[in-house]
Amino acid sequence: MRFGLPGFLFLGFFVGVALAGDPVFEPLKARLIREGFSRERVERLFSDPRVRFLPQIMPRKLTWDETKLPYQQFLKPERLARARAFLRDYAGLLKEIEATYGVEKEILVGLLLVESDLGRHHGRYEVFNVLASMAASSDWERVKAYLPRELSPEEEARLRRIMERRARWAYRELKVLLELSEKYGFDPLALKGSIFGAFGYPQFVPSSFREYAVDGDGDGRIDLYTLTDALASAANYLRRHGWRPGLSRQEKKRVLMTYNHSEPYAETVLAIAERLRVPEK
Repeated sequence: MRFGLPGFLFLGFFVGVALAGDPVFEPLKARLIREGFSRERVERLFSDPRVRFLPQIMPRKLTWDETKLPYQQFLKPERLARARAFLRDYAGLLKEIEATYGVEKEILVGLLLVESDLGRHHGRYEVFNVLASMAASSDWERVKAYLPRELSPEEEARLRRIMERRARWAYRELKVLLELSEKYGFDPLALKGSIFGAFGYPQFVPSSFREYAVDGDGDGRIDLYTLTDALASAANYLRRHGWRPGLSRQEKKRVLMTYNHSEPYAETVLAIAERLRVPEK
């Protein structure tokens, strides 16, 4: 088995990013070694010239507001037309996965449309750098420089609490990424994904890959950049979280919100699916 890796090149997105060897990573490296990763491997990874500390990552997470995202874009005629074409082009595969996992094909297409624009946008950031930067963002003053000015003491305290919680999450995901890279023999620095550390057609984070990704085409490997594995893995995730034939709309929304804890997100996936079920005129 292996992770699938996208082929496009990394571009430089941040001004003033810190290079490999920046002391901001020293506490993170020490913790990884303390918790069982070999010193040799950790030093080799963090000395790689591809490693960057991305100081803007944590502020983006701190100020992210799902309710303000332009989900309506996915209901525009051109997006729905591409989704309908996808349904036609992969009708056999989608029918097979629907029969295996009990998740409607329109839901799966809607989910992939929102997550990666049906594979057009997997993400352009190194997942390792995203997770390591978030996990290492314990220096509030360094992060604060990228936040809106004039924070009230109450707002600053609130954001610091969120930062601490998300740094803990990122550290756990980074550990899973390193464990998976060792198990499957892939380069953790080569994996590209979103600004939140998610990757592939279904935008799984490392722990979701570990728990829910499946070898949909039976070729002995798991590659979330191939449609069969991606669709099967997304369907498996939903089924494992309670999806089954005959759910009410509200029950479907509840399951979708385990995938992304956002009501607008779940409503958009449902709305796409509902429109795809209406025959073209």
